[in-house]
This record gives sequence, structure tokens and C-alpha cells, in this order.
Amino acid sequence: MPLSDEDFRAARRQWLRAASLLPMGLVAPAVQAAAGPDGQAPVDLQLHALQTEAGPWRLAFGSCARQSKPQPIWSAIAAAQPHLFAFLGDNFYGDATTADELRARHAEFAAVEALQAFRRQHAHVAIWDDHDYGVDDAGGEYPHKALSQQLFCDSWGEAADSPRRSRSGVFQAYRIQAQGRTVQLILPDLRFNRTPLLSDPGRRTGYERMMAAAQRGNQDPIPGWYVPNPDPAATLLGEAQWQWLDAQLAQPADLRILCSSVQLAAEGTGWECWANFSADRERLLQTLRRQRAENLVVISGDMHYGELSRLDAPGLYPIWDLTSSGLTEVWAVPTPNSRRQQGVVAEVNFGLIEIDWAARALTLSVRDGAGRPRISQRVALDSLRLTSGPDSAPNASQRTL
Repeated sequence: MPLSDEDFRAARRQWLRAASLLPMGLVAPAVQAAAGPDGQAPVDLQLHALQTEAGPWRLAFGSCARQSKPQPIWSAIAAAQPHLFAFLGDNFYGDATTADELRARHAEFAAVEALQAFRRQHAHVAIWDDHDYGVDDAGGEYPHKALSQQLFCDSWGEAADSPRRSRSGVFQAYRIQAQGRTVQLILPDLRFNRTPLLSDPGRRTGYERMMAAAQRGNQDPIPGWYVPNPDPAATLLGEAQWQWLDAQLAQPADLRILCSSVQLAAEGTGWECWANFSADRERLLQTLRRQRAENLVVISGDMHYGELSRLDAPGLYPIWDLTSSGLTEVWAVPTPNSRRQQGVVAEVNFGLIEIDWAARALTLSVRDGAGRPRISQRVALDSLRLTSGPDSAPNASQRTL
């Protein structure tokens, strides 16, 4: 007989505690997490090493880790000595059409020793994407999303009273304060409330032919079949999450990192991205202007390759979007992206942001399975400032590789 939801969670928590997978809050002995007094307030992360260490702060991130495959990349990530790791979704592949399948996939995720050993030793935060939320490309229509929300919170060690268990999605914001600096991490939920995607039937029909051509060596970029939704009511976030995001962007910060499970800056890929919901992306840009929210960069996953994109919009600083995917998954078929600056890294990879406060600069990199930089971009913090006029944009950065 299948376990009830309550019995499954109780049994699973007992097993995880026995395996030492659920230390305090965010699953890392070096982290203490304190939630704010309400669901709008960020969670404060006390990363003890940052209180005393000199040198750059290091945030690593990655996505797309299939639980049935070996995951040796965690050794390379650990060798980079990140102060924090951000899991950006597809942290396992559920693709579950029933509640029992969803529970089983979470149990498989808990048994991936290389990943779970990394979690026990390193501070981390997490958001989901489609495959660990439910099924491929799923949005608000997924029928088991309420159960998925609770299982996500169980698997990532959220407290019983965590707002992530009760609000319309698992979105969360974190704040790191050390040495007089504040870094804000914003993790939107791009699944729970998302409007269904629109697709071009013609692209779907010709896709097998294009894939066959790619396998024969054709290097022409092949877009996917998704197209922008012109409905102004179509949304990635939903209104309640928009109100929350507006409040986060009003917070002061020396650096903001938007941890997006899908690409924000990319254009023309034909796959899942913010460009399919142009009204929402424009609303985000308008919110950055209105709140005068400076110093924001984006990290993203989903694509099964790494790359660097840049979005330039009137009256804003350049929005850099560093994509790292996947930890096990690789997509070698050329994909268009008119905003690509560097890439494509079509091999297993992880991302790294190094924050050099003394030099007032970031280094954004995508690294291969051995930890070697394959993409590297230096970005001056002073270039991530709002411009004085609506039609000017600073020239931000210096390429280092």
C-alpha cells in the first residue's frame, strides 16, 4: 500500500536525519539561517568564513544533475572552495506523472551520495526547475504541484513553518552580510504560477529532421519550438510573487544575484526563457529602474550548456546572464542566441562568481568538469550603476579569456 503524504514525509525525515543530511536549516555546518519576521523578509545567511577571510567571495552554482548518472564534478566544485553554492533547478529528474512517482524520485535524489556529501560540507541554497518540480516544461498546470512543494521543502531542509511551504511557490530571498558588505540572492519560482507555453507547430514538425541534420555535422543553429506569448496577462511569476520581488529589489545591497532557473537575457533560442514572457521581462526591467536597484547580475541554468549573455536596455546598466548547465547533462546541438557574448560550453560544467571588493570587480566564469575556466568575464561593479539618461548604457566589462 502506498504511504500517505504525512507518513512518507515523516519516514523520509527520519532517514535523512539518520544520514546527517539535515543539519541546521540550509544543510551546512558553516551556515546559520535566520528568517525574517514575515514572508517578505530575506533569510540572513551567516557564512562564518566571510567574517574573517581576506580575498574574493566565491559563489558557485549549477543545474541539471540526473540522479541515475555518476556525478564526479562535485570534487571540482569543492576544489574551487565556494563560500556558497546555488542549485538552480533540475537538481534531479523527476518527470513524475503520479504522486508516487514524485515521492520515489525524491528518494532517489536523497541517495545520490556524491551530491549529498557535497551538501553536508558546503553552504547552499536551492530553487527548482521543471524536471524536479514535476515534468518537462511544466508550469502552473502541473496537477501535483502542492505535493511537489512540500517534498521540495522536505528535501532541502526547510523548517515546518517556512514560508516556502505555504505561499504560492518556493521563491525565496537570502542576504549575506559580512565585512561591511551585503550580497542579496533572489531565487524566483518560475514554475508554480507560470502560464502555459506557446509553441510553433511547424517547428515541432521539422524538429526530427533538423536533429538528424545536426547529427550529420550541420552546424546551423537550431531553435526550439517555443514562441513569445503576446498576452499581457501571461506570466512567469504570478502577481503575489511580483509583489514579493518588488519588495526584494527595494532592499539595499552592494551586489544582487538573481538566481533564475531559466535564461533571462537570451533571445531567439526557441526554448524556455524569460523572452517567452516579454511582458514579465519588461516589468522586471521597469522595476529595476523604478526601485533604482543597481548592481544586479543573473545566473541561470536549464540549457545543458554554458554561455554568457548580455541584455542592454535603455536607462539601465548591462544585465549579464551567466548560464551554467549541466552538472551531468550536455546538449551539443547549436542553439541560436542573439545576445550571446561567450560560449557555448557543451560539456559538463559549473558556474563561479568571484567578488573582489578591493578591486570593485566581479569575475564571472563557467568551468569544466576539471574546474578549468572555459568562459571568463571581468565586470566592474561601477559599471552596474543606473545611467543618468534613458538612452545611454555603460560599456561594462573587459573580457579575460
